[in-house]
Amino acid sequence: MTEIQSTLDELASNDGAVRERARKALVATNGHEVVYALIGELVDPRHQVRWEAAKALSEIADPVAAIPLVHAMFDEDNDVAWVAAEGVARLGEPGLLAVLSGLTRASHSVEYCKAAHHSLKEFRKSGKQHTEVDAVMKALEGVEPKLSAPVAAYQALQQIRIGEVTMP
Repeated sequence: MTEIQSTLDELASNDGAVRERARKALVATNGHEVVYALIGELVDPRHQVRWEAAKALSEIADPVAAIPLVHAMFDEDNDVAWVAAEGVARLGEPGLLAVLSGLTRASHSVEYCKAAHHSLKEFRKSGKQHTEVDAVMKALEGVEPKLSAPVAAYQALQQIRIGEVTMP
């Protein structure tokens, strides 16, 4: 068993201090092997393992984790979904693009919409793409987010894409 695997196994401990120590060790190790291993833990049947994996990926902030963290925003455990949403926001533009893309397809999920709103609120603190983020947040806060959020997310994706093309 590798050192990374034995540390990953500690994420399942009933002792919160052991889990925290393991998470911090994984974050300190960083690297693609750790990121991919943590991504695999996002689907573990134990909620504490999923939470710790999402938290570690949030702290590592590797853009490779954007889509897996967006998928974790669908987690039936709200704490896991919330930590994943915060992790996506820490990824910057790759995270924003992943959340917006998720909204174009998954606005039927009330839980995902709530997690996406939380992520966008966290992303907004970075000070980038305020106009696009504000429009999507307004749609999520509206009367029919299932209908308006996908359109707003698609439009935001288009505006971001156009902004990238026109930048010198």
